[in-house]
Amino acid sequence: MDVEFTVDLISHKAILGPRVESATHIMAMGLAGSLDDAFRAATANMQWLSDDYKLTPSEIAQVVGAAAEYKVSEVADRNAGIVLKIHKDRLASLTAVK
Repeated sequence: MDVEFTVDLISHKAILGPRVESATHIMAMGLAGSLDDAFRAATANMQWLSDDYKLTPSEIAQVVGAAAEYKVSEVADRNAGIVLKIHKDRLASLTAVK
């Protein structure tokens, strides 16, 4: 299988964890020692909505509550991973500020 991807380095910008953007979704990853902690980390990493869409914490909670898809990405040894996905169609009415 051939896989192609692009990495953008944005100087002077801190993020809480890995983020992925596809043609259809924005995704935040949470990696921790338990699924509960990974779930919390993925949700916290969705500060992306604050950074890029200028949403307040209350607005982020509404978007995540209505549009989030959580997937378990890893459960191995002491590692747990959760991916929070939001379909870009759910964000279409918002204006991204980059």
